[in-house]
Amino acid sequence: MKSLLKELADDLLSHKIVPALALGCVIGVLIVVIEVSLSAMIFSGSLAPLATRASGLLLFGAVVMGILLALTSSFRSVICLPQDAPVAVLAGMGPSVVAAMGMASPEATFMTMVASIGSATLATGLALTAIGHFRLTNLFRFMPYPVVGGFLAGGGWLLTLGGLSVMSGMDVNFDTMKSLLDASPLLKWGPGALYAILLWLVLKRWPHFLILPASLLVVTAVYYVAFQIAGMSLAEARSTGFLLSGVPATGLWPAFSPAELGMVRWDVVFDQLPVMGAVFLVTLIGLLLNVSGIDLGGGVDVDFNKEFRNVGLANIASALGGSSPGAHALSLSLLCRMTGAYTRLAGLVAAAVVATVLFAGGAALEYFPLPVLGGLLVFLGIDIMDNWLYSTYRKLPLQDYLVLGSIFLSICLLGFLKGVGIGLLITTVLFVIRFSRIDVIRERFNGTMRHSCKNRSIPMRTILQTNGSRLQGYQLSGYLFFGSAARLSEELKAGLSVTPRPWCMLLDFSGVSGFDVSSVNALQRVIQAAHTAMIPIVIASPSSRFKDTLSRALAPAVLEGIRFTADLDQGLELCEDTILEKFEQMLETQASAKENLFEQTVDDMMAHLDRLSIFEALVEDLAPWLTERSYEEGDVIVAQGAAYEGMHLIMWGSATSRSTDRTSRLAHYDAGTVVAPKAAFGSCIAKEHMEADGICRIAVLTAEARNQLEQQAPAFALQLDRYIMDCSA
Repeated sequence: MKSLLKELADDLLSHKIVPALALGCVIGVLIVVIEVSLSAMIFSGSLAPLATRASGLLLFGAVVMGILLALTSSFRSVICLPQDAPVAVLAGMGPSVVAAMGMASPEATFMTMVASIGSATLATGLALTAIGHFRLTNLFRFMPYPVVGGFLAGGGWLLTLGGLSVMSGMDVNFDTMKSLLDASPLLKWGPGALYAILLWLVLKRWPHFLILPASLLVVTAVYYVAFQIAGMSLAEARSTGFLLSGVPATGLWPAFSPAELGMVRWDVVFDQLPVMGAVFLVTLIGLLLNVSGIDLGGGVDVDFNKEFRNVGLANIASALGGSSPGAHALSLSLLCRMTGAYTRLAGLVAAAVVATVLFAGGAALEYFPLPVLGGLLVFLGIDIMDNWLYSTYRKLPLQDYLVLGSIFLSICLLGFLKGVGIGLLITTVLFVIRFSRIDVIRERFNGTMRHSCKNRSIPMRTILQTNGSRLQGYQLSGYLFFGSAARLSEELKAGLSVTPRPWCMLLDFSGVSGFDVSSVNALQRVIQAAHTAMIPIVIASPSSRFKDTLSRALAPAVLEGIRFTADLDQGLELCEDTILEKFEQMLETQASAKENLFEQTVDDMMAHLDRLSIFEALVEDLAPWLTERSYEEGDVIVAQGAAYEGMHLIMWGSATSRSTDRTSRLAHYDAGTVVAPKAAFGSCIAKEHMEADGICRIAVLTAEARNQLEQQAPAFALQLDRYIMDCSA
């Protein structure tokens, strides 16, 4: 709270106060015009006599939302007000409510409409608050950069048309544009459009904070001078559309009293639940687009969760006054940012103007020239289109710029929602195409490149090394979906037919984040082909969901040929066992294979025996300084995080290091191995569990014993160091 007050005090004393006051007043007038028009949209037809009274509902919402968001938003110059998209949905609710009310009094019909609108706003506010509070906005932030850019550019075009409509008094679209060139409309919108273009050119060359407020005063004064020269009275200027009109002259609040709530037909209100759901969806989409646009166009990192929560709370408060749902006004918020009024004061001043009209009436606003109001909208529209159509041309890849341009053209030709929908469709198609080009195979390997941690005899290691190409391994990553499934299937099938013919295939799923049914069907075809070729497949680290889905898709006979393992190391061990089994079968038919194996391994076996002989002699020499430990199968030799007692020399049996949960094997040690040699020189903490595979005898050389060894038998210490270095080599 203190920081907020300090920020406001600093802004009051800074150069921001002048543009904030000027823009705040203009934006406040614009909000009044917008909300009065929106209330007339909801209360149309047979409800039209209630429209003036109903405008107080939306003006109340504009005041509450404007103040709350101005004080709490992460974007300082935010403008928040009831939006037109939810109002368009709520407008369809009027005829059904009138029909359900039958011959009820106008007051009862009005209060039922108020309750229905307020309920929709309350439900929307609660949902948005929950999304922001539980930090769920990432589930909805699906708007890519080109879509937001196209939305902003399209919004700039709609703002330009809106400004022309305000000035000319016509509904400007492609059909009515020719009429704009008639003398009467041209006289209304021409000067305002010229003002917008000149203001844009001047601010682009000299972006000073005083230019905008000064231009507002100068242009307003020019119009009044022109009225005097032309001999036009203020009433005539107002009737011909040069001055603002149609603003309520008296206060509009309270629009209803608590006692009138007894007139509400709640059964009719509950019948509008489907409409309320549609209102929430429209508000959610609009809020996402507007906040994304502010985040991108404003150059400020916006906290989406905070914005959703604050907008939700503002809607809940506004619902108490019967307002329709609201959200950030993208164009007006960016206008403040672009013209030096990046301060919370702009939103507070705008809310104050609206509050004045709400409680006291807006007769003073009818002295405001409409071309100035419309000219500001045209200025903002030109600036936004310049930023997102011209400036991004050199920044974006051609494909992304075409998406942006297509959304812009779609909004211009078909309307806002259809344009955004087309853009999302195009972006989705491009995303699928681009994502399918990403190789889901992170690494391709065989048995010569990857080995399990299981210790093998020298002949076995030789067999695995010479026949390693018989193992085809693939480490998969990312999300497996229909776009990448065909490509993955083709490569795996090609791997089954390489030369020499594979004896097994290993698929590592540890990097796979998810999958769809199409990818399972593609893998099913690969597995079927492997089954036909009698090549077993091992799948490492699959999720339980993938195992269940694949198991249901495969025939029992085919499923028997698949082995699932908890991790890659176990998968490698299974594949190595398969290679050894296949090689043993080959030995039965090829007598020369045994002789070749002997020739390949005899030197390594002799070297291994020599090393064991040296180790045994060394342990015997070091016996006075060693402490022997014996372990049974499964005993923990050292726990993760514990300190080693000293250097461990495995005399008999074998041991295995495992992960924290003891499910994954990290290393395997057999007789002659030295473990944790650093522990003979000082403290050494175990990074993993080590346990005995069976009966295991270990000789421990502590740091103290090592010091004694160096003093009493330095030659033995030197032999030990040499042995450790030879093992490392």
